Amino acid sequence: MNTKTTQNIADIIDLHLPLAEKTVQQDSKQTNLDSLSIALFEQNFIQLWQELTHSFEKLLQELGKKRQNVDTDLKKQVEATLQICRTDTGIPCISEIESRVEIENSYEIVYEQYLNEVRAHFLQNLLSLDHELGRSLERVKSQIAEILINKTNLGKLTASKSSEFIQVLATIIPDQLISSIPSQLKIAFQMLAECKLSYREFILYRIRPHIDGLTPKQPETPQLTNSPSAEQIFLNLKIAHAQSLRKCEMALKQLLSEPNELAFAIAEEFVDRTIRTPDVEHEWQVLLQKVQPNWDDFFSNPEQIQRQWIHPTQQTTDTNIVVSEVDTIFTLMDF
Repeated sequence: MNTKTTQNIADIIDLHLPLAEKTVQQDSKQTNLDSLSIALFEQNFIQLWQELTHSFEKLLQELGKKRQNVDTDLKKQVEATLQICRTDTGIPCISEIESRVEIENSYEIVYEQYLNEVRAHFLQNLLSLDHELGRSLERVKSQIAEILINKTNLGKLTASKSSEFIQVLATIIPDQLISSIPSQLKIAFQMLAECKLSYREFILYRIRPHIDGLTPKQPETPQLTNSPSAEQIFLNLKIAHAQSLRKCEMALKQLLSEPNELAFAIAEEFVDRTIRTPDVEHEWQVLLQKVQPNWDDFFSNPEQIQRQWIHPTQQTTDTNIVVSEVDTIFTLMDF
């Protein structure tokens, strides 16, 4: 090999070799940075996990102490609703009854019509309980959301609070945080988000038997005599309404502690699935790494670190290109 060729190869090596050495050094630094990031994550996750479990256990203790207590807000709403039912009965006056009898030409038909109308009006008034029932569960969801926002920084994902925050997490958590295993966290958040406490689901079916007196042809319904009149229809409607109201009042008062019992049961189920289920701790680790892989409170340049976490293969590719070029040069050398 002549002197000129040798000099050219030496020049090329001098040009590329420092770049290869520099790239390898960068890879070494990146490996050290990644190791530091993982170590810091694991260290802080242990503390987070302890605080999270402690906060959830404390919440359950508080809810457990109240589970048999009367829900005071619901009690006030029940009393207000019953008062509305007493004053707003929907019962027609005698002249209205007489006018309809003239149209239908039958006291029996008119009586059955008014029974159905008064019953429907009565149930419509009870719908005002729906809002207060929903609030009892909203309080529990808000408490859970507050713990998650304060202890895990998951609040950085969304500006939503309370039940909306729970709904957002139920939507964005992947179906599988661990490969080939359905996410217990996602299931838990979905169940909590979908849990509702409404008048129709919680109260209606319980009180419906107590208003049979406002239903035609039921044993509890006051019957017309053989000589009916508008006055008798009016009186029977008043009696049937009063009896139904009294029975519903007794039934509703027996339900006043159930929202607290339900709140405890729902919170306990959520904690069981998110804290006490085997391997769920690993899901939390994966989720928090996805949300905050670099724990940016510990780094001065979190955006750069995140890019390095997301695109580590690009640096490896750059290194391989440089080393490959140097290898080619040595291959071309003819000793």
